[in-house]
Amino acid sequence: AGGDVLDGVKTEKRQCGSGQLAELAIFSFHPVKHIATGEGGMITTNDDALARHLRRLRTHGIEREATGLLRQDEGGWYMEMQELGYNYRISDILCALGTSQLARADEGLARRRQLAAQYDAAFAATPGVAVLAPGRAGHAYHLYVVLVENRRGLYEFLRSKNILAQVHYVPVHRMPYYEKLGWQAGDFPQAEAYYARCLSLPLYPTLTDEEQTYVIDCVRSFIG
Repeated sequence: AGGDVLDGVKTEKRQCGSGQLAELAIFSFHPVKHIATGEGGMITTNDDALARHLRRLRTHGIEREATGLLRQDEGGWYMEMQELGYNYRISDILCALGTSQLARADEGLARRRQLAAQYDAAFAATPGVAVLAPGRAGHAYHLYVVLVENRRGLYEFLRSKNILAQVHYVPVHRMPYYEKLGWQAGDFPQAEAYYARCLSLPLYPTLTDEEQTYVIDCVRSFIG
């Protein structure tokens, strides 16, 4: 089974992607993640066969390594398409962009945790705003989510104040594509209850204390 680590570059007790929890670990380098390359991601595995399979899928299903060829009697130029793949290759330039961010990864993570703690303290005594407690120590805080009753009203109010709050995420089974396959409202009531109230507040390393205070004040103003 694949393990999805997405947002945490590392944890205090175990290294993400080390193969301790799953055969595969998948990292996202989306622009809003801790390490960003514009687009793209990374998969780590301790399984040589899986690694070879993934490399083929990354490049149109093509095998180039001599030891993996089905026809061993061809010349050194030979390569063969063994399965249906696609061009999933990330460019060297984008990889360089991501690598350059490693030097400040710890600094960015520390700042995210500081901002999250400040949000926690601010909303602890704010009726009508529920804060999600981390499920484990060492949370990476890719997002900071609160639960409110009038989510749409608060969302639109914050947008009117130039605060780009967002909703993460629409339940998959409520997407039109999956509804065509038979999924429907009520199939996952807990996910739907969460979706009805969740709102992500701005959280990124360059967010200043003054900007965060403005966000907090606006939330409190709307909640009343």
